[in-house]
Amino acid sequence: MVSSDPSVIADHESQAREFLEKARDYLSAGDLHQASEKGWGAAAHMAKAVAVAQGWEYETHADFSVVLNQAWQATGNDRLRDLRGIANELHGNYYRRKRHLNAEVIEQDIESVAELMAALVPLAGES
Repeated sequence: MVSSDPSVIADHESQAREFLEKARDYLSAGDLHQASEKGWGAAAHMAKAVAVAQGWEYETHADFSVVLNQAWQATGNDRLRDLRGIANELHGNYYRRKRHLNAEVIEQDIESVAELMAALVPLAGES
């Protein structure tokens, strides 16, 4: 059983916000790999906060999609399906060569992660 410890939820939410800020900083500095990874990390930690709050399992990378699918079903917010894919795409940038990365796309994707985080806040127990 997953604990719904409020301090664990708060830690994940805090880490998500920190990573989102760092993603924007790395983007401004032109480090597209790190910007992408921090964007992914923000999404992953927000999903972990939701998983803890809801009592859902999140142990592996694959659980990110499972949790986002559960969040979509719980809220009926179809946009969560798109945002899940965008976050995963940011993570995939780690494996791409720099010349294949596009700063404008990554910037939009990072802002999509911010949208994802906002959409997940109610499921994490915040108002």
